[in-house]
Amino acid sequence: MNWTVRAAVPSDAEELVRLRVVMFEAMGRDVTLGDWQRPAADMFRRELGGTGLIATVVDAPGGGLAACAAAFVRPDMPRPGDTAEVMGHVHNVCTDPVWRRRGLARLVVTALVEQLDALGVTKSDLHASEDGRSLYESLGYKPRHGGVEMVRRLS
Repeated sequence: MNWTVRAAVPSDAEELVRLRVVMFEAMGRDVTLGDWQRPAADMFRRELGGTGLIATVVDAPGGGLAACAAAFVRPDMPRPGDTAEVMGHVHNVCTDPVWRRRGLARLVVTALVEQLDALGVTKSDLHASEDGRSLYESLGYKPRHGGVEMVRRLS
C-alpha cells in the first residue's frame, strides 16, 4: 500500500485523541481517570494549524487515522553549551493496532522531524518506549544523561 503523510488539521482532533487513548492503553495507563479526552480534543482543534502544536498523520483506508505523531514547539532558555531558543517536544506517537508493522510510525515521525527542522527547531526531546527507541535513535535522538525526569503539579 502507498501511504501518504499529511499535516494534521483541526478536524482530526477526535481521531488524534482516539489514538492517544490507544497509546496510553499500550503504556498500561488507566485512560478512564478524569475528563481529559474532551479537553485534549479541544486543544487539538484550537492549536493545530499554528506553530505551537504540529502533527503529522496517515489516513486509514476507509476512514479515520492509521497513525500520528505530534510535537509542541515552545521557547527555550539558552544554557551553557546550548544556545537554542526554541525546542520541540515530540509526543502522541501512535499507530492503530490494525495498521502496525507497516512502517507508519517511521513515516509520521520522520515527517514530523522534517517539520521541526523547517521551523528552525534545533533541539527536540521525547519519551521513548522500548519498542520505539530504535526508531528515534535512527533519527538522531540520544538518551539524556545527568538528570532525573520530574514533574510538579498544583492540584
